[in-house]
Amino acid sequence: MEKLERIKEAIKDKRKIVVMFSGGVDSTLLAKLAYDALGENSIAVTIDSPVIPRSEIKEAKRLATLIGIKHEIIKIDELKSKHLIENPPNRCYLCRKLRDAIVKNWAEKKGFEIIADGLNYSDLRDYRPGVKASTEDGIWHPFIEFQVTKEEIRKYSKLLGLPTWNKPSMACLCSRFPYGFGLTKERVETVEKAEEFLKGLGFRDVRVRYFPYNAALIEVDDLEKALRERDEIVAQLKTLGFSFVSIDLEGFKSGKLNRILLR
Repeated sequence: MEKLERIKEAIKDKRKIVVMFSGGVDSTLLAKLAYDALGENSIAVTIDSPVIPRSEIKEAKRLATLIGIKHEIIKIDELKSKHLIENPPNRCYLCRKLRDAIVKNWAEKKGFEIIADGLNYSDLRDYRPGVKASTEDGIWHPFIEFQVTKEEIRKYSKLLGLPTWNKPSMACLCSRFPYGFGLTKERVETVEKAEEFLKGLGFRDVRVRYFPYNAALIEVDDLEKALRERDEIVAQLKTLGFSFVSIDLEGFKSGKLNRILLR
């Protein structure tokens, strides 16, 4: 726990801090550390937008209450940005710049200078345009600074009794669409409904990739279960508007659509 104590001391030195808080594994641990270090001088800020599942917003509210940290929700709509709905390869970079600007503007009005997020040391090994964007924007990454990995974050979260210690990784719903395939509110909502349906069947790690011609490619953590229940899955996804429904035999893997960028 030495790293956590060092992070808390670094947070104390900031005196006041805003935590960009999604309710995921990383930001929940950071919010806990910030509140333990600074109490009322810390605040968690959650972005609420059409590309974030409603269940995640609800969970963020619950977790902030559990931690005790003050919580602010800022509504934005990335789907009103012409550049973002075109879904370019640098979409995540552009989206993060937009979110950072909005949170920085809010924080400045509230008298906060320091904004931190939960990006961690393991993120440096993956394709994470958000790291570049947020670093440019002056966002503090304590887990990167103190070299805290994703595995360590889960371990520390469990030791501190945080319910997120084994929560599946989550990415915004835009990540379900191949680059260049336009984003619409209807398509995003369809993906959200499809994933909530699959979670309701008992799958934990779920992605429903939306391809042209209304094709769904399903990634889940239990292929045998998916095959057993394929008739129900196909019927429900077609009801939601998909014309083709397939199961990815490779199974669930976060960030799979970035492979084309890394070739």
